[in-house]
Amino acid sequence: MSQIHIPTDHEHVQVKPGRRTGLPVMIAVHSTVLGPAIGGLRIKHYEHASDGLTDCLRLSHAMTYKAAAIDNGTGGGKAVVPLPTGMTLSAPQRSALLLDIAEHIHSLDGAYLAGPDVGTGPEDMDFMYRRTRWTGGRSKAAGGAGGTTYGTFVGLLSAINTAVEVSLDRNSLSGLRFSIVGLGGIGASLAKTLKEQGAELIVSDIDPAKELLAKELGAQWLQPGEALLANCDVLVPCALGGVFTTENIGSLRCKVICGAANNQLAVDSVATTLLEREIVYVPDFIASAGGLMYASGVEVHNRTADAAEKHVRDGIAQNVHTVLQESRKLDIPTVEVALTIGQRRLDAAQARLA
Repeated sequence: MSQIHIPTDHEHVQVKPGRRTGLPVMIAVHSTVLGPAIGGLRIKHYEHASDGLTDCLRLSHAMTYKAAAIDNGTGGGKAVVPLPTGMTLSAPQRSALLLDIAEHIHSLDGAYLAGPDVGTGPEDMDFMYRRTRWTGGRSKAAGGAGGTTYGTFVGLLSAINTAVEVSLDRNSLSGLRFSIVGLGGIGASLAKTLKEQGAELIVSDIDPAKELLAKELGAQWLQPGEALLANCDVLVPCALGGVFTTENIGSLRCKVICGAANNQLAVDSVATTLLEREIVYVPDFIASAGGLMYASGVEVHNRTADAAEKHVRDGIAQNVHTVLQESRKLDIPTVEVALTIGQRRLDAAQARLA
């Protein structure tokens, strides 16, 4: 089997064909300094296999800093299987591929623990668990946390409450105007909870059928592009990433941005513009960390469900409070603060190992 080592700051990178399918299984372990490398398993089509490797390296690197920023006791990793354009896996082929991946993960002896990502779900983690115990995000029936949606929701609500308290000097969400962009599992749960707490709602989704939820909640329905620029206290992006660009950042009419969508800033410079416009931005990898914290709490740190949920609420509240206060004190973007905190933790852990 071939093994490709790429000169990066990663601890380990491998690309090996699966013995059943021949498809390339890419695994990148960026850092285990703070704990086992955790990251999702992505199975998707790429125009070029090299694009899959780029994703694997980039996302494993990002996961290290996300985990460090929230003090999760884990490192960063990623697994990617790039499917050729036009290839459709039959059920037997998919099962064979999952076994191939499980074998490669198992060979790393716990350095990397895979979870669901694009193209995979809890049922896939359950299946792979038959071959290796180094899988996370499994169903509750298989002894796992039952996915990441609930933990992400719990953490996002905690992040919003803290951001409102620190930035708007409010200890209640009642009467505040929220614009939620994306009504998937997390966005819909949040909309219902905010309604119960007396908030005024604007909601949107690319799926027109979701307008039924807007009617049920008495919320204003807008198209996603309009909701993004709506006049509100808190803007909650819960759909696609890259939504804040140099072109639209000057048109935002919110006071706080706090959502579950990943990679919300199209370019790094947007963070500086938000600071200059006095729009408080809770970094997405802080606000959406609850899923990772809850699942790893149950499956890696062996916490009970109740203890894992409390850890998510308290931990994210503390992280958001620290990031926003330091950003205000130092007058630097919140993203820079969060990454600096993560780097401090990595440096301290590395020094202890030296």
